[in-house]
Amino acid sequence: MRKLFLALILSIITSNIGFAASPSWLSIKAKRGDHIASILSQYNLHGSRCNQNQFYQLNRLGASSRLQVGKTYKLPILRYRYNGHSIRSTLRARNKQIDWKKALQIKKFNKRLQQRGLRRASFVDNRDLWVSYQDIGCANEPYNRRQRQATPRKKQATRSKRKNYFPIFGKRHAYVKTVSNKLRGKVFYLVGGHGGPDPGAIAKRAGHTLCEDEYGYDVTLRLARRLIASGAIVHIITRDPNDGIRDHKYLKCDTDEVYLGNKTIVRSQRPRLRDRAFIINKLFYSYKKKGYKSKNQITLMVHIDSRNRKKRIDVFFYHAPKSRSSKKVATRLYRTFKSKYNYFQAAKSYTGRVIPRKLFMLMNVKPLAVYFELANIRNSNDQKRIILPQNRELLAKWIADGLIRHYRR
Repeated sequence: MRKLFLALILSIITSNIGFAASPSWLSIKAKRGDHIASILSQYNLHGSRCNQNQFYQLNRLGASSRLQVGKTYKLPILRYRYNGHSIRSTLRARNKQIDWKKALQIKKFNKRLQQRGLRRASFVDNRDLWVSYQDIGCANEPYNRRQRQATPRKKQATRSKRKNYFPIFGKRHAYVKTVSNKLRGKVFYLVGGHGGPDPGAIAKRAGHTLCEDEYGYDVTLRLARRLIASGAIVHIITRDPNDGIRDHKYLKCDTDEVYLGNKTIVRSQRPRLRDRAFIINKLFYSYKKKGYKSKNQITLMVHIDSRNRKKRIDVFFYHAPKSRSSKKVATRLYRTFKSKYNYFQAAKSYTGRVIPRKLFMLMNVKPLAVYFELANIRNSNDQKRIILPQNRELLAKWIADGLIRHYRR
């Protein structure tokens, strides 16, 4: 009996020792097209310099290092054995003291990664709790830029929110913080390709239907948000009242898009294009009367190409054949993308181009106009560029960076 009792005590002690074992770092294998910025963004680690520095340290990398395809890298995410009770008590057992707000933050972090398909199950179900290094290693640093200390005067914050609140981006992204005035005095007309009764190019992936208008629209919204944050005036011509910025892979195809002013998008192509040009040109002349110069008004048309499944393409740009000003904008965007590719993906050269085309919208809108194709929607590698939300965000960022550089020259 005594032996049985001792064995029982020993088993309890042994299980407790296993439960309190040191946490491990989450590891991933780099795939083709991955780079440090995209991976940190994918795992929601991009908003913290602490996470970024820890990634460099864990993998013995520098800020200018490149990832090698097929090599395994440690992420600044610690994996803890969840005790089945609470996040706070789980971490307290490892001498990590956190408050309930931080615990809620960690819970949301795990849920967000599960929604993105990076976790197969909830930490409650498989007892595998993921904790960003920033949450326990740099306690004094905000989780991301959006969570920095708010202004202490509530009245000022409320007025600011009303001024910078754009419901078109969706509830989560509606508030846009002004980060600079680099595009102040500039007006942009953004047109997501197709929409309404016309979904544009269509492809299949993992049993899901990919519609050109949905992915082009998501990039358009992200681009609009970045331009507004840099002080620009932005008009989104093709709009969906229900779809803000969406942070998941597969975007539902629908036909409820309308034009600015809640005007119906017709089925026939030529009248549809005429409607878009008319809306843009009317706005263009109204801004000219207010003193805005032609060179400070730009139309950007976002599309996704459809070619042979085996054909991989990089982002490329069209401009009207006789418009030198539009060509300059397209060239600046091209050079920006080329420099980004050279920095993040040295193993492959950028194959995008700047091409003159006599497309209706390029020829019939009054502002400078650039039309670009983001990817081949039928190519499996190109699909990653549009289905991953972090890649759609990078596309928007690089386009915005190119426009800022254009006006800085």
